[in-house]
Amino acid sequence: MPIKLRFKLELIFLYLKRHWILFSTLTILVSVSIIFRQQLFNFYTKLNPPIQKIGLEGLYSLNNLPEEIAQKISYGLTQSDDSGHFSTSPLVKNLDINPEHNQYTFEIDPQLSWHRGKKLTAKDINYQIPGLEFSYPDYTHVVVKSNTTFSPILSTLSKSLIKKNFDGLGTHVVKRYRYSEGNLKTLLLKSTDNSILYRFYQHENDLINAFKIGEVDQITLTNDPQELANWPNTNLSKDVRTDERYIALFINTKKLASKSLRQALAYATPKTNDLNDRAISPISPSSWAYNPEVKAYNYDPARAKELFKNNEIESLSLVYNDQRLVSLADEIKKAWQEILNINVDAHIDTQIDLQNYDIILAYGSIPTDPDQYVFWHSTQQKTNLTHLDHPPIDKLLEEGRQSFDVQERKKIYQEFQKILLEECPAIFLKYPTYYTISRKT
Repeated sequence: MPIKLRFKLELIFLYLKRHWILFSTLTILVSVSIIFRQQLFNFYTKLNPPIQKIGLEGLYSLNNLPEEIAQKISYGLTQSDDSGHFSTSPLVKNLDINPEHNQYTFEIDPQLSWHRGKKLTAKDINYQIPGLEFSYPDYTHVVVKSNTTFSPILSTLSKSLIKKNFDGLGTHVVKRYRYSEGNLKTLLLKSTDNSILYRFYQHENDLINAFKIGEVDQITLTNDPQELANWPNTNLSKDVRTDERYIALFINTKKLASKSLRQALAYATPKTNDLNDRAISPISPSSWAYNPEVKAYNYDPARAKELFKNNEIESLSLVYNDQRLVSLADEIKKAWQEILNINVDAHIDTQIDLQNYDIILAYGSIPTDPDQYVFWHSTQQKTNLTHLDHPPIDKLLEEGRQSFDVQERKKIYQEFQKILLEECPAIFLKYPTYYTISRKT
């Protein structure tokens, strides 16, 4: 063996002998990492879950967060099940209701803390709800009193409690957020299982472009995403949501006072043939109070002409304030002009005069509780969009929020839907379809 090579080997041997503990430890660690590499990877991903990047369209702030986000960050005092029945949330240990149903005493779980470490106390429950009075006998009890009998009270207490700095009580902690011009741009949530980065975009085109360039890996659209249907490495799912909003034509009953005219317009309006997304009333079909046996006003040009023949109206204004409704408005305009032989001015207007319009094409909200008082009662001048003034409907709406018997309320709201559809202050069209596009993993 050459002298130089022998010298090098002896030098290596001496080095290994001096540092044998270090090299033995490294050898063991490498061996363990190879044998248990899958378990180690799972442990790492649990500590550092991959970030799910989701894009949403809309202008949002702390005060109007989408429900899907707010419910991750925190809880309210109550929560609903799939059928719209309310019970206490994880914040509440016990609920006591007096026999008159006008005082609710919530016992807060004293072991709970806000995400930033401060203990949850009764005074943190700071809802500002007209007609409800809050008091705090001690740090674990909240007493809610109603000035009048009000059966939907539990539903009004379901809004997620979130502090100004996005401090919450739910499964996900807000780790980071960014505002621009008063609106949220990003919001990072983290739980023990996952991390979600929400990015917000003002327009649908911006949302689509963000997906294309990789800023987000999942988006939801309300228009059929034809350009993304064959986009590589993507999944596309379709979902009709019947418990959030519906699309309807809201008729100004002060200007179009004739019921036969309103019914004629309803029969002359094209509607979807898909029963899964067809809306026929303002109450969700998943609600215990839904009445499927109301007048549906299926598309019937002959019946429309028959009802319209004694009306002297020659023109109508159809207004909407959402660009996504353009094609639907044009379709309705064409049908009314052809069937009823009237001139229809269909146009978009971002500042609709709610006191002086003919017909508005818009989205209507579906509350979790079937209470419809604010939308259709004659006294609700700011929220009764159609200006409906119908004493039998007023009476039913008053009775519906004064009864605590579910079966009795069901009868009331089913009768309400029957009369409302007969009066036809609105033409219910469909539930919005949501298209979710996600990148394959």
